[in-house]
Amino acid sequence: MRIAIGQINTTVGDLVGNRDRIVDAVDSVASADLVVFPELAICGYPPLDLVTRPDFIAAVERVTVDLARKLSGKPTVVVGTLRRSQDGTARPVHNSAAVIEGGRIVGYSDKILLPTYDVFDEARTFEPGGAVEVHQICGRQVGIAICEDLWTDSVPGQPGYSRDPGQELVDAGAEIILCPSASPFHRGKSAVRRQLFIDQATHFGVDVVLANLIGGNTELIFDGASLLATPDGSVEMLPAFSEEVRIVGEQRSATPPTGAEIGEVEEISDALILGIRDYFLKCGIDRAVIGLSGGIDSAVTALLAVKALGASKVLGVGMPGPFSSEGSLEDARDLARRLGIDFEEVSIDPVYRTFRSTMEPLLGTGEWGVAQENLQARIRGTVLMTISNRESALVLATGNKSELSVGYCTLYGDMCGGLAPLGDVRKREVYAIAQLERHKGCVPEATLDKPPSAELAPHQRDEDSLPPYDQLDEVLEAWIEGRQSARDILANGSDAEMVERVVQLIESSEHKRRQSAPILRVSPQAFGIGRRVPIARSLDGWQFDGLDRTEPSRI
Repeated sequence: MRIAIGQINTTVGDLVGNRDRIVDAVDSVASADLVVFPELAICGYPPLDLVTRPDFIAAVERVTVDLARKLSGKPTVVVGTLRRSQDGTARPVHNSAAVIEGGRIVGYSDKILLPTYDVFDEARTFEPGGAVEVHQICGRQVGIAICEDLWTDSVPGQPGYSRDPGQELVDAGAEIILCPSASPFHRGKSAVRRQLFIDQATHFGVDVVLANLIGGNTELIFDGASLLATPDGSVEMLPAFSEEVRIVGEQRSATPPTGAEIGEVEEISDALILGIRDYFLKCGIDRAVIGLSGGIDSAVTALLAVKALGASKVLGVGMPGPFSSEGSLEDARDLARRLGIDFEEVSIDPVYRTFRSTMEPLLGTGEWGVAQENLQARIRGTVLMTISNRESALVLATGNKSELSVGYCTLYGDMCGGLAPLGDVRKREVYAIAQLERHKGCVPEATLDKPPSAELAPHQRDEDSLPPYDQLDEVLEAWIEGRQSARDILANGSDAEMVERVVQLIESSEHKRRQSAPILRVSPQAFGIGRRVPIARSLDGWQFDGLDRTEPSRI
């Protein structure tokens, strides 16, 4: 049996567009016997609460039937869709895969294991499947296990399940297992996923075919990297971060083919470019606006936007203020020249002086400290949002995860925007992206070399308010992604005063992160979608175990 994988990029809710993409993919591999597509390919993933709407469910059902008609005379297709659950069940639909043959739907397989960890909450909206079913396709006994149904091995962070759908399918006579999947990207995920499916194929003693989604859908990015794994440990992989439809089983090797493995920073860069491109495309937005400060974060945001959208779709705006250096403004101009984007300058000095004089009867003369710094950031945010409204463009927020973690950002200021591409990227990774060989020469050397600064006060540097970023990032990784306690981090030899201060800043800044623009997820613990903690809570006792509290974060 010649099996093809349709690694396609679908859009949530674009039922007709997704249907046509599936038909085109099948036509491109007409010599295949069977084509398998990703999880919920017809309605898009993740549909979230759309699946609680009866009109949406009915529309997906109609399009699935219509798809079957359009596939008459073509190869058999296994494709992710919704299936209405029986009366009396807790939730209205199953996350299902339809088997289409001869112009009609000849069977379904429902997802059994519904994840409720990390970015997933499927048990909230889907009814779990019952008994497994093996389908007779092209003379072979074929089992279908949807995504999580095969994530049952001892993978770090995976929950324990009382059922093993893959083993149940093999026990029921399956000679091959197909896995429609929507497994989202984070750094290191592809290697874990590949090894898991190799292990499953070896364990079950049958070929396993993974058809994984590719594309960005709001915060989530799907990397594809679909594969065929065989019991002897060989694997054939499709590329990451691009669509491809391929008949598999004709190119097998014991290791990933040349070029399948890329470095972690390159992987993050590819993911962010895909995430930005699809966010704009699927939201129907044409242009991006970015405030260019001459610093590394705005430079890398602009670089990624140009790679995703093209230089003609990106506008850079320099907004010099009372404490901006001429060098930083020139670095912003140089960046715009290198990237080939339009660049405009809007001085915030006149507005800043007006605000100062207006507020002085209330706040007094002299220095206002953080309030004075944040006033400048909020004026810049207003400038960018006004341009956005006038030009029907989307502002890209430029803050990185290191700063967002500790509240080193201004509500309604530099946090303004419709998307935060770097919100899950640590500071050292931002520098690493700029220095990739593929991006060489895009970011001015002066931007790479100078100390980071918000330039909101005379001679200001980030390290005046924060620990050095390499130390800060180590604590952030341990506390947020590693879920270590403050005591655990101190036991690793970190400076006690620094750790206490950073942890306090992280935990007192949740209110800011809740108001952030959507953040593209590239780590196992992304703010907004992957990490959920209450804003109103005690920070004493269990958390700090008697450690002294320090000052709150900048508001």
